[in-house]
Amino acid sequence: MEAPEVRITGTLLSAKPREESAGVSLLIGLVIAFTSMLCWRVPQLAGLLSASRLQVVAQRELWRLLTTIAVHTDLLHLAANVPLVIFFGYLLYGYFGFWVYPAAILPLASVATLLSLLTYPPEVVLIGASGLVYLMLGFWLVLYAFIERTLPVKKRLLRAAGIALIVLVPTTVQPGVSYRTHFIACGLGMVAAMPYFLAKKEKIRSAETVEMEPPPEPPEP
Repeated sequence: MEAPEVRITGTLLSAKPREESAGVSLLIGLVIAFTSMLCWRVPQLAGLLSASRLQVVAQRELWRLLTTIAVHTDLLHLAANVPLVIFFGYLLYGYFGFWVYPAAILPLASVATLLSLLTYPPEVVLIGASGLVYLMLGFWLVLYAFIERTLPVKKRLLRAAGIALIVLVPTTVQPGVSYRTHFIACGLGMVAAMPYFLAKKEKIRSAETVEMEPPPEPPEP
């Protein structure tokens, strides 16, 4: 007689995120929005917070790698980034906690900004939270593909790849947008998610729920 099959019916992602995740993600989004609007009123502040390779590498003003995330050119630029920061922040804090977001993700976003700046001339300035958004996206997609075992592997990979293509591949090329920063940040997020999953695999798997499915009835002779 065949052994019953084990079917995974729930994972860590099947539960609701932490109750405070909405407040934490919203707070960080509001800090970014408030700082951006303050920079519009005080242009000198934008000059102090934004980042170029000359300022960061030559002048050792490393704080700019983080503060430039909160600088945006206008309301449209801000509106394109902040809702996604809040959304992915809600997911990452909600399922993986403070030490993933914001404690690890924000420094990683700074690293992504540095890597991108190194590919540009020294005077080029990078601003905005899009690098943070794409890093969060890459981190989330890899963890989703590893964790959501209620779906077959092929379906998980197709969903993750579809979302990545929709978000990463622009329908139109806009001047002034650093698409290479998007790709660098997304790649860094994907790479960072792998060791995190391996380190937390046992805990993540312990959240799964399973049910036993009886083997199929043998065909009648």
